[in-house]
Amino acid sequence: MGRKDIYKDFFGEEHLFSEFLQTSSVGLGVLDEQLRYRALNAQLAWINGVPAESHLGKTVQEILGEVASQVQPAFAKAFAVGEPVLNLEVGGALPTKQSRGIVNLFPMKDENGRVKHVGGVVIELPTGLRLETCKSKLFPDASPVLRSWKEIAHYLGTCVRTVQRWEQAHNFPVRRLQRAKGAAVFAVVSEVNDWMRAKTR
Repeated sequence: MGRKDIYKDFFGEEHLFSEFLQTSSVGLGVLDEQLRYRALNAQLAWINGVPAESHLGKTVQEILGEVASQVQPAFAKAFAVGEPVLNLEVGGALPTKQSRGIVNLFPMKDENGRVKHVGGVVIELPTGLRLETCKSKLFPDASPVLRSWKEIAHYLGTCVRTVQRWEQAHNFPVRRLQRAKGAAVFAVVSEVNDWMRAKTR
């Protein structure tokens, strides 16, 4: 199976997120309720030290080995509560390499509001660099991610309805892991800042 087929099978040929998965510089993946990999990009495969095609249908335990015990409770919480789990620092001996990273999990809900999958965003930490140092180097001006409509609106000093209107009318940079009703939203602070600068010139 070619790498592009991994994304098309899960998201569909026209889904924009499939292109985002392929080109992102951070590790991205989607797991089901049995914690089996359903889709991932090349960066996550590289971080885990296992080819992308070898992930599909395998569980976190099968791919990550002893490191899986550090992320399984976070996945369980994301599925059970339906809320993101952010800035989880994990690390240890993977089956083929040593690795440390920051993991962020985002529930992906269906049209009925049930969490069917959880998307993961993984940033690998250089040796000796801790989470706090990494965040300050990557995001010196603000927290990296605004995790809900409420956080986005608070950051901008406005109300949720206004931000939602900006998304519809002015291409405000809100991200979703899927397009279903009730899907979790988030915004990258640097993108929000760029959008604001462009609109206020």
